[in-house]
Amino acid sequence: METARVIVPPLATAYAIFVVMVVRAWRGPTPSPTHPPTAGQIFATVAGGYLVFLANVAVFHVGLAGQHRALLSAATGGGFLLIAASVVYAACLWSLRRLRSGRSDD
Repeated sequence: METARVIVPPLATAYAIFVVMVVRAWRGPTPSPTHPPTAGQIFATVAGGYLVFLANVAVFHVGLAGQHRALLSAATGGGFLLIAASVVYAACLWSLRRLRSGRSDD
């Protein structure tokens, strides 16, 4: 029974993700937005992704595998990665805006 507790949840999760991908592919491509995302939309996406990441660690590492220190490690390591990726993303957006406006510092 221990094997089922360890194997079934990740397998069911992977299957659910696969089903969602297939259903979305059947619907066809969605049109791209005509306006860039707002700061609030970007923040909501980043914060939501971080919370889903922590929930994933809580379920699979803490709940199923019993690794109780994994959540703290994920929160700190994931927080660092979140900040680093956000800085890189902001720098890329800034660079693209400068390139599109045609300005240069030559």
